[in-house]
Amino acid sequence: MSFSRIPPTGEESAHPDRRDGTRVPTIEPCGYHLAHFIDHESVEFTEGYALTLNTSPQGLLLLIPHRPESQQVFEVHLPASGKQGRVVKLVEACWTREVAFGTGGMVYLVGVKALFEPGSSMRAVP
Repeated sequence: MSFSRIPPTGEESAHPDRRDGTRVPTIEPCGYHLAHFIDHESVEFTEGYALTLNTSPQGLLLLIPHRPESQQVFEVHLPASGKQGRVVKLVEACWTREVAFGTGGMVYLVGVKALFEPGSSMRAVP
């Protein structure tokens, strides 16, 4: 059994400019939608629930049961702060680390950057 290395801290990062935002520990469930292209004619859709572990203005750290591809773009559905409903963000997977879970199971730590941030004029989706 091999253990994955936890992503580097800001001091160890190969890309320190990516870690300049303030990270806020935020553990809450969120929904996600992934699409995997099997061939030129087939697409497999996966949806489910993940946990956000921390957030920053630039992105999120997710704990998710399905492994996204490197640079895969997908939707994350977050609870709207102080409102009913949810906020949908379009994110890109920057890195993924496999983590052993239980006996033989795997989950993934996924660092994502936000590609689309809803403006203040947009409403939360019910």
